Amino acid sequence: MKVKTFMSIKQKNSDDFRYYVDNLLFNHDIELLSQFVKDMSFEKRKDFALFTEEDFKGKTDFSLNIDVENEKQNEGQIVTSLNVNLEAKINKKTAFILEMTYCGLFKLPDVPEMILVKQVQVECPRMLFPYIRRIISQTMIESGMPNVDIKNINFFDLYKSNIKN
Repeated sequence: MKVKTFMSIKQKNSDDFRYYVDNLLFNHDIELLSQFVKDMSFEKRKDFALFTEEDFKGKTDFSLNIDVENEKQNEGQIVTSLNVNLEAKINKKTAFILEMTYCGLFKLPDVPEMILVKQVQVECPRMLFPYIRRIISQTMIESGMPNVDIKNINFFDLYKSNIKN
């Protein structure tokens, strides 16, 4: 198995690899029971009401912020809320602002707390994110704004950076 070869290359790589393996996250035990938009607001500034997609190409500065909050419910359940703020500016003028809170109710596995914390911080937002992206895309289309291409977010990397800070 090539893993043994990889692990023997250097001590640092070996430690990094062991840390990675020890901290693998598996979402197969987390069950998404329900999901919903809790709150949503979209404001398109009137200065940009009649713009076409060509008017936005290469001129738009997008800012996307997503905050994750978790709230325990009944035993073995948690609500994960993703608070989304998407703002677009053209020539330093705000074209639109989209704010949304999207929630998921999850049934949690019976695992040690250390593993559960990682699963909740990484897997729950990861499972909800595609739905947020679809809602944002549909809102942009329906509002006459250009579609916003939101890339995947690596919630594991965000989790690791939050631990360091």
